[in-house]
Amino acid sequence: MDFLDTSVFVEILDVPHMNAHRSAVLAEMDARLAAGVRFVLPTATLVETGNHVFQVKDGAARRRCATAFMKMLRKTARGEAPWVLHERTWGGAFLSSLCDGGSTGMDLAEHAVRQQLGTGDLTIVAERDLYASRARARVRIWTLEATMGTWAELP
Repeated sequence: MDFLDTSVFVEILDVPHMNAHRSAVLAEMDARLAAGVRFVLPTATLVETGNHVFQVKDGAARRRCATAFMKMLRKTARGEAPWVLHERTWGGAFLSSLCDGGSTGMDLAEHAVRQQLGTGDLTIVAERDLYASRARARVRIWTLEATMGTWAELP
């Protein structure tokens, strides 16, 4: 089970100036799907990707990308995408886990001081940890970012 990080999802979506590894990411996704890996789209990845789409400078490119993003979201909602949305409730326990930094061993403030993971990335880690606590499978984060990669696998 792989949680999709924003760094991977923007490549899949083909967000301008964030898509330098798109061919490799799509090939890797096909290989992982063929190997039986299932993908989960965390809420933070969806929000961060939407923010990147909305910041595309060229208006025509922004419209194309936003339309493609909307189509992806609709496919996800209908269960037609190669990933599922991690549907869960944001409650007090989840926010506490986020503040504690999930399984990273550093709380949110320490991440800020050390300039490690931002709140979006910590949310993905905390979501993955929550999912893994209920699943009976190996759950990791598929990321292209070195810092996030430090916490891609559960300890």
